[in-house]
Amino acid sequence: MANLHKLTVQEALNAQGTGGVWSVNSVGTAAVSGGTTVNLDVSGASQLGVYATGQDIYFNFTAADSTSINTSNDLVLRAKALTFITVPQGLGSTIYFNYLSTSATSTSTVRTVEV
Repeated sequence: MANLHKLTVQEALNAQGTGGVWSVNSVGTAAVSGGTTVNLDVSGASQLGVYATGQDIYFNFTAADSTSINTSNDLVLRAKALTFITVPQGLGSTIYFNYLSTSATSTSTVRTVEV
């Protein structure tokens, strides 16, 4: 393993080892807040790249594909910012990335890449 204390921040982040397969998912649409949550199966991924256009999105990870977003408790990803998130492997063999627009009037297009 690399001695991360001798590297710059960028070098240390990239010193994790080889990445996985780059798998692009179909574009999704985050429904307006209060609408139907999108449940995307990301079981084969260790990281998830997410880019939302339009509106910020609420998100969470669960083991069930029927989970709804809790707008009071779930985290928010900013729109127009590419973000890579580690997929939590402790949820079980099937893992879903769930998302919903933060806007009550506008949807958001969501692009995801599994690594």
